[in-house]
This record gives sequence, structure tokens and C-alpha cells, in this order.
Amino acid sequence: QGGDNVIDFALESETDTGNGFCLPRSQLAISGIQVAAAVYDMLVVPNSKGEFVPYLAESVEANDDFTEWTITLRDGVTFHDGTPLDAAAVKLNLDTFAGLPGLPNTGLLFPSVLRPFYGEAEVVDDLTVVVHLTNPVPQFPSFLYGTGRVGMVAPAQLNSGDECATRMIGTGPFVCNDDCWTPGENMVLDANPDYWQEGYPKADQLIYTPVPETSQRLTALRGGELDVLTLDNGQDIIQLGKVRDEFDVVVQKPAFREIRYYFMNASAAPFDNPDARLAVAKALDRKKIDRVIHKGFFELAHGIMDVKAPGYLKDAGIPEHDVKEAARLVEQVKADGDGTFELVLLADTSDPSNVRESQLIQEQLEAVGITVTLPPTANQASFINDAVAGNFGLFLWRNQHGGAAQDIDADLFPWFGQTSLVNFGHIIDDELEAQLQAGREAADIDERTTAYQEVNRIISENVYILPMWYVDWTIGSSKDVSIKAPPLPDGGGQHLFVYGRVPVLGLTNK
Repeated sequence: QGGDNVIDFALESETDTGNGFCLPRSQLAISGIQVAAAVYDMLVVPNSKGEFVPYLAESVEANDDFTEWTITLRDGVTFHDGTPLDAAAVKLNLDTFAGLPGLPNTGLLFPSVLRPFYGEAEVVDDLTVVVHLTNPVPQFPSFLYGTGRVGMVAPAQLNSGDECATRMIGTGPFVCNDDCWTPGENMVLDANPDYWQEGYPKADQLIYTPVPETSQRLTALRGGELDVLTLDNGQDIIQLGKVRDEFDVVVQKPAFREIRYYFMNASAAPFDNPDARLAVAKALDRKKIDRVIHKGFFELAHGIMDVKAPGYLKDAGIPEHDVKEAARLVEQVKADGDGTFELVLLADTSDPSNVRESQLIQEQLEAVGITVTLPPTANQASFINDAVAGNFGLFLWRNQHGGAAQDIDADLFPWFGQTSLVNFGHIIDDELEAQLQAGREAADIDERTTAYQEVNRIISENVYILPMWYVDWTIGSSKDVSIKAPPLPDGGGQHLFVYGRVPVLGLTNK
């Protein structure tokens, strides 16, 4: 345990301790995904070309109609407790993520995503699992990754009752030894001496510290208190760029970027009225908000996807800013309803930039006659619970709805499908559902792209969400630290820089 090669890594928030890192139950935002990447490995991962390639799996192959997927595991991989990563462990994991009856520590969110097509996993031999689906899903490998949330968890953790939230046992490059996690303070992880990728990890110890305020993260890096941070605030990225002779800086390029956007709760007044959603879209000046919060650093979004994702459109139909038309629509909404137009705004207020953004939204909406209640104090963990419950009118969010070159079903259906609990906008739109289903079933990339272009257009034109800007996630690190990741196994390519998630294998002091 310990050692001289210690990396201090800043996170943007803490993870909810109730579900913690019991992954089938977890509600992980980006900070939790970053931690999971250190302790748990995935069966597949995306490479820099946006392709899903085997990782813990040696191969993942479908039958002719994409209803059966055969997963062959690497031999010799063990969990941190010394037990093998075998077919029985993978079956337990996948069936638990899907919420099959009788299993311990099933959650709510993942089953709502997987239940529409998941049957069960079958153990063929020690290293072979066949996953039976109830209908064709050509993009099933994207669900095995689950945007970095579907790590393989040791049976001992899954079967540990409430301790599952904190008893972290994976196959990953770093180990959570006794009392490694002090919520709100830090998580201290030690290198896995038996890691399956020889020569890794490079660091002896990895310390994660939650620092919600982006400016504090930057100050701590400059003061030598931190070695690595991620930023998604334009002003801080600009400041980091001014001193890049002092630090190494990596800025995410256009391809599969996240998007900042605002969910509207389409299941309840006022946003069950399409005119109300349109009024908000026309009232908000996206350019000004970006300029004030981020000094105009970010590119305004063209729709819900970035440029290399299937379904990208140069103009998905986002309504143009028009204050006069917004005011007219507000009066129409009031006349059609009870004479009011009120909404509750929900955001992660642990970051002051989110507070300022909320205030700008309030100013612009109240200027056209909409009454806005600003969010109560909320962190990233608690406000996700409110989003699931629908306790909001307008919800400030950031997500990736096109994280691969071909397979983005897992980036879309869970967030906009009618039965999914993470359909935070509570959207019920039969045309949208039909296009999501068409995209899911399409094996041909051209057919899939056509369906997802319609998804992009329907969501943007109907303002189920209001896309704001693309997020150029940025990694800042000390000149004394290397963040270079090794190539993926078996010629799988290079790791994909995914929305602020830094591969941890190569982190090391130079």
C-alpha cells in the first residue's frame, strides 16, 4: 500500500453514498464514472474511433439476428479479492444490472433501460456467456459499456447487502482497501499488484478529492495541491490556457462531445403545453448565456449530437431567439391555462457557475413574463433524485447523446424512451419512440443514421430539451505527471477521451 508515486486527482463532485459504487444500483455522474474507471473494468470500451472493442472480454459476437450475444472472457483475470472473473460472475453482473427477480442489489434505473430487450445470461463454460435478448439489438455492446457505468463487480460485493455501496471490489487497476473512502473528503486507492494488464498501473496510489467549484480546482492545481483536474467551465479553461507553459493541457476536440442543455418536464404544467416549451426556447439567449458564463468559449450546439455521431444535423431545428414572440407565447399559455406561467428550476448549485447560469435564465425568462423559482441548495447526487421524480420544471443538465461512431442506442433510448426512469424530461411522443426503435433495430448504419437524424430533429424542434453548447472537456495536469494511456489490448486502438473521464492506467509521476 502507498508508495512514492502518488497522483492527486480532483473530481467535480462527490458520489451519492446511499447507492455509492454498488454499480447496478448506482446513479453515477461523471465524477463517479471517473472513480469507477479506476476500480472496475468493463467488458467493452470505446476506442478513439468511436468503436466498441473488447476489454475484459476477449470477444463479443452476435448471432445472425442480433438476439444472442456470445461473450468470451480473458483467461486469468481476477477480482481484487482473488476470485476469478468467470462466466458465473459475469452472468450475475448482467442479470443484476437488468434487475432480474431474486437477485440482491438490483437497482431501479438500469432495469428500466435493459428490461425492454434483456432476457437472461447463460453460462456455457467457465469463460463463455451467452446473453439472450427478447428482440434484436445490433448495438448491444454499447449497453455493456453503459457510458462507463457497467463495470464488472465481484460477487462478494454484489452479495454484501447494504455494504455493497462502499465495499468496492472490481478487477480494475486500483484497489479500495479498508476505509479507502471518506465521503466529502477523498478516496485513497492503491495499485492492484495483480492487474491483468502487465506493467500497469504506473502509479502506486491514486487519491480522488471532490472539489465542486471549478475555480478552486484550478487554484489547487496551480498551487501544487493537485496533480490532475478536469474542467468544463469556459472561463477556467481560458485561464488554464494562459498558463499552459506551466501545465500540460488537453482539450477535447469536436467529434463525440457532451452537450449542455435544459430538460423541460413535458409531463406537467406548464411544459405539457408545447407553446410553453417554445416560449422558453425563444426567450433564452443561448449566445449571451455562453458569453457571460463561459466568455463565449463554447460552440453553440446545432442539435443534441456532435459532428461524428450518427444523427448529427447542422441544423436540427432549435428555435431562434425572439423575445417578442416569446412574450406573445407566454400570454397565450397563460390564457390557455390558469393565468400563470411558473416553473421551478433545478441545477447542481454546488458549483457557483451553475448558480450564475440559473440567475441568468431567471432574468431572461422573467423579462417575458415567466415566474421562475431558483433551485434550492443541491449537489450532483441529490438533484439526480429530484430529476427522476420529476420535481422540476426546467432542469440544467449535461450529457452525451452520441458517444460513438455507429452504436449510440445506449446514449439515446435510455434518456428519451417512454418507459425509462432516466427519461428526465418525462417525454411521451409516439413518433420519437418509433424513431428510437427504428434506430435500435437497424443493423445498417445508413438506416440507423436516418432514424437518429429524425430523433435529433423531433427533440430539437419540439424543445423537449433545449441544446445550449458543446462541452470541450479539458484535462489539466502538472508537468511532473504523465496522463498518457497505453493502447487498448489486442490492437483495439487508443482510449477515447470521453467527457472528462481520464484513463488511469498510465497516470504517473515522471
